Amino acid sequence: MRHLTIGVFHDEVLGRELGKKGTVSDIAMYNRKMDDLILSFMSPVEDKLAPKSQIISTIDAAIVVFNEITRELGETIVMLDMIGVKEGIGITTNYADRDRIASLTKDTSLKSFTTAQRDPGKLLQTLTSITPTRNNASAPVVEIDHSFSVKGVGEVVLGFVKKGVVKKYDKLQLLPAKKEVAVRSIQIQDEDYDQADAGTRVGLAIKDATVDDMSRGSVLTTAQEIRTDTQIEATFNKSPFYSEPIKEGPFHATIGMQTIPITMSIKDQQRISLQSSKPIVYEPGQMAILLDLNAKKTRIMGKATLEPSQSL
Repeated sequence: MRHLTIGVFHDEVLGRELGKKGTVSDIAMYNRKMDDLILSFMSPVEDKLAPKSQIISTIDAAIVVFNEITRELGETIVMLDMIGVKEGIGITTNYADRDRIASLTKDTSLKSFTTAQRDPGKLLQTLTSITPTRNNASAPVVEIDHSFSVKGVGEVVLGFVKKGVVKKYDKLQLLPAKKEVAVRSIQIQDEDYDQADAGTRVGLAIKDATVDDMSRGSVLTTAQEIRTDTQIEATFNKSPFYSEPIKEGPFHATIGMQTIPITMSIKDQQRISLQSSKPIVYEPGQMAILLDLNAKKTRIMGKATLEPSQSL
């Protein structure tokens, strides 16, 4: 069974036309099973920046509806390009035809997107041709986006197997809580399975941790390279659309499904340090999106490639 995760941006209705409604918080989830393919759609509720940046850090592909030029549309394009999302569909509208979309996305990763009209059936068929590369050989890494208690089941997490294979009864490290937990059961699309491969959206019943331990952005893994630190060094690339001067101070960083208040220190023109009051879960080499929520224009400062602090 193949799995594909798609972000849907700038259309509050399209997600529910493409799939069955699932979990809704500040992120709305929709799911559809088509022959040998399971599609998971994610859409930010009210186009909020933090959940949108988390979605973009997680997806395989994107659907972007070009209704009008807004700061929010520009931020979506900038973040998709930063993360390097090359697979997706640009939806034409009365405002933007194919040529207009091509002009808006030139010199970005979105230039390789297909353009199409807003026809849910045809969009689903287009998505079936996207086949991301998966890594089942590595140690399992599961990134959590929701957690809750279920009567008669216990603590349950929802998330994505980013790489490796997670199996029933696996013993995994929960980070940043640093607890060993056990996988009691695995569900995919409300059906029980003994394992879940890379790329799969899963529900896991977890033993030996509480819901509070398993907040969004937490990771279940046996991979030794996954770290938890309160100080991280990074190579920084400023967005050309961020008009504010780069300065030290409090900002936010999105790393996977975490959006965290951080204090940024500048080491030199491209080197920065990020400090947080709480541990950050990351893998060296992972990309972070830096956010200035108080910026007057675009709030996307740039991207940072993370590495362990030299002072640790």
